[in-house]
Amino acid sequence: MVIFLSFQLQKSVLPSGEEHLGILWRIARLLEPFGLPVQHWYPPAPTRKKSLAHAAFDRNGPTPVALEMLRLQDAKDAMTNYRRTGVWSGTENGRSGAFSVSVSSNPDLPTCLLYVQLKDVAALDNARNAQRLMLGLLDIWPLAADIEVGPLMYYTEHRVFPKRPGAGWMLYLPTAIAHDKVPEAAELVPVMDGDRQKGTIIVSVSDAAFSIGNPDHVKIANAIEIRLADQDLLPR
Repeated sequence: MVIFLSFQLQKSVLPSGEEHLGILWRIARLLEPFGLPVQHWYPPAPTRKKSLAHAAFDRNGPTPVALEMLRLQDAKDAMTNYRRTGVWSGTENGRSGAFSVSVSSNPDLPTCLLYVQLKDVAALDNARNAQRLMLGLLDIWPLAADIEVGPLMYYTEHRVFPKRPGAGWMLYLPTAIAHDKVPEAAELVPVMDGDRQKGTIIVSVSDAAFSIGNPDHVKIANAIEIRLADQDLLPR
């Protein structure tokens, strides 16, 4: 399963390294209830051994070693308007994953992108748990333009519009959408801000995890995308 989240920054300023890693730590905390302990994420490094030598996080936030590694990487890259950093679970076998946050402070289009890839995290095959994770991400980024959740291959090979978000298993859009607007959806979950609905999670399949091996799942997701695009609800 992969998760994409994107939004436009309100100010064209990069976060500090400590702020950037602090965001990653908050994401790690969100993943902890699904069997991925916060202390078992590791920073990028030239070799596997160097990466696994120090955890990226502890219970209180990013570790001093991870902060220093990012500081050194910033100095090496010498970039002032872009940074991408992430962590991984230290293994590619069994329950595992990686996630990163990219930030561009280009004044023409300052943006932030989250990419998460998870493998064999059985708890997130449950639709309610996946929605819980999406809502947690919206607590971190309340102005998210979209969140896509589903198999990576759906987005690379099966979505209808290459330059628009894919419905996949679930798609969050920051607008209130009534069911008669997207009758193909299995469920529409309102996302509230106080007593106001600020967005909607569109669920293509609610009784199972989405699978590209199931032609009906792909057909439903494609139909949702077409329906949203026809009503100018699917952003470019």
